[in-house]
Amino acid sequence: MVQLAVELIQLPNLTEQDLIEEFTSNLDRYSWTDLFNVLDHEITPIVKVIVRAAIHSKEREKPFNLTLERATSRVKQIQNTKRKNFVRRTFKKWGIFCMQEIVKLYPDYLEAMLPLDLVIKRKKAKAKKTKPRNDFRARQLAKYDIAYHTTDSSSKEFNKICEPIASLTHADLKKAPIRLTVTLSGEKYQYSFHWNTDEREIKEFHALANKAGVTHEQLGQYRANTLIKF
Repeated sequence: MVQLAVELIQLPNLTEQDLIEEFTSNLDRYSWTDLFNVLDHEITPIVKVIVRAAIHSKEREKPFNLTLERATSRVKQIQNTKRKNFVRRTFKKWGIFCMQEIVKLYPDYLEAMLPLDLVIKRKKAKAKKTKPRNDFRARQLAKYDIAYHTTDSSSKEFNKICEPIASLTHADLKKAPIRLTVTLSGEKYQYSFHWNTDEREIKEFHALANKAGVTHEQLGQYRANTLIKF
């Protein structure tokens, strides 16, 4: 049973469920002082959780919607955390002799619980969401990556795969321009593209370069109008 008599709050002979229902219906009746004064008195852990939840709801101007089940679960969580912290501090100080000190505070504590209490769970770092890359160089690397994992490492073909992977990776890290060499009427011309030009655009340019009769000027104009991304 919970019995509270703190100045303006008169909640005699209430169970925890009664207290939850009282705050659910009448939280607005209680001031900040009323609620904080309750915490200054000797109250059970579950009542403390309920009152703190009421303060939290009032602070955020949201309805009080705590249930007895959630309050009980929160108490267990707090008690477990408190116990684990004590066990870790005691183990750090006493080492393998810590059990003698632990059972003084927790008489029912078992040695089998010690390894679990000493484990500290690390929060997993959230993986950064990255958009899939469709630029020419990234797509080339993806294709070579498949070949790398499906080719016999002792074969000559494997070395032929590793060399372009190294070259493409270095260029990608440096964000070096993509350079394409095209032969037109027996003469070679080099065209430079932004490092992350889309694969589709490179293929379109390549298809145009393979058309009969296309000139260097036409390719240069096409590149300037549709492909450059500075």
